[in-house]
Amino acid sequence: MPDLAAIVIHCRDPYLLAPFWSAVTGLPIVEEDQVKLAERSLGPAEAVLLRDPSGHRPDLWISPAIDLPLPGRIHLDLVGDAEERAAVLEAGATVVRELPRWTVLADPEGNEFCLLPAAEVHGPPVPGH
Repeated sequence: MPDLAAIVIHCRDPYLLAPFWSAVTGLPIVEEDQVKLAERSLGPAEAVLLRDPSGHRPDLWISPAIDLPLPGRIHLDLVGDAEERAAVLEAGATVVRELPRWTVLADPEGNEFCLLPAAEVHGPPVPGH
């Protein structure tokens, strides 16, 4: 099977979402893109790269797109405890709905993602998820 190299999140405003997803995932924005974000000098179709310096996690690209449905074109499942959930909310996420086994959240542009406790990841499969 091929290895997962990257995940792309399409967005309207990479200046808003790159720092958000960097805070939520702990993946740093590469230095060149940090400068472009600070200078607000990204080209109209230029993506921002978040990369794990150890190379153990897939890259995350925050890529501008003009036509996006709401919610957007991504769905990530993240694992975190109560402290990490609080940090995600502080970074700008909002709660969409609480389910018995996980929480559905949205990033600042409305893209939904799930936050699961570690027990759910290692527990029985989640039907329809």
